[in-house]
Amino acid sequence: MTSSTPLSEQQVQHFKTHGFLVLENLLDESSLNQWRQQIWRELEASLDQPDSWPRERTGLDDYQYDPPESALVHHPALTPIVQQLSGNAFVASGGAPIIRWPEPEKSWQMPESGHIDAYGGRWAPFMIGATTYLYDVEPKGGAFIFWPDSHHAAHRYFRQNPELVDGSFLKEEGFSWDVFCDNPKTGGQEFVASAGDVVLWHSYLTHNGSINVNDSPRLALFARWPHQHQRQVPEFRYEVPEDLWKYWAI
Repeated sequence: MTSSTPLSEQQVQHFKTHGFLVLENLLDESSLNQWRQQIWRELEASLDQPDSWPRERTGLDDYQYDPPESALVHHPALTPIVQQLSGNAFVASGGAPIIRWPEPEKSWQMPESGHIDAYGGRWAPFMIGATTYLYDVEPKGGAFIFWPDSHHAAHRYFRQNPELVDGSFLKEEGFSWDVFCDNPKTGGQEFVASAGDVVLWHSYLTHNGSINVNDSPRLALFARWPHQHQRQVPEFRYEVPEDLWKYWAI
């Protein structure tokens, strides 16, 4: 990878075809350690003291990174990648840490379906998302789950039902998130990864969480970059372009 075009043509094509891209060992150990320290401090707990884990806290929705510019969404390894994909049109937004505490007494199973973040509490159909872990995550360890290629299914759905692009599909009788899954029979794919690996995902990609039946907590960081026009031009979000990548740079 070069500083001007951090992603290769093959990586960009993989992202466009499958709706996600895994970047191994992208984040430096110094950043990971800084995040680990401040999040455990926020939790008033310690990784090596399970009795201190506040298991009732699974998300830190209002968490403020210290300093603010240290948030995952501002990380210098991610910024040029987002710029390459978006042509500088996507802007840094939120993304809170989410925790999956160990629940070894439960039986693990792959979620049958998920959701798309374009409507996960916000309406942002043109958006890049990223997920990373602060510690290695093994199979059945609370991994981020995603359905490869499912962004195409969501795009087809909104091309066929453009009046529902504002999220009103959620009120349609009989609606199921399965409509956005291309492969409901085989299910999703676990993002099993080492600390510092990152998966980039399109906001139309179906994804979900999963339970953690392993011994170690899963600490994940999320970041999102919506298109700047979604804030500035309200009607912009109503468009369902024939070309899924019309407002991207790829």
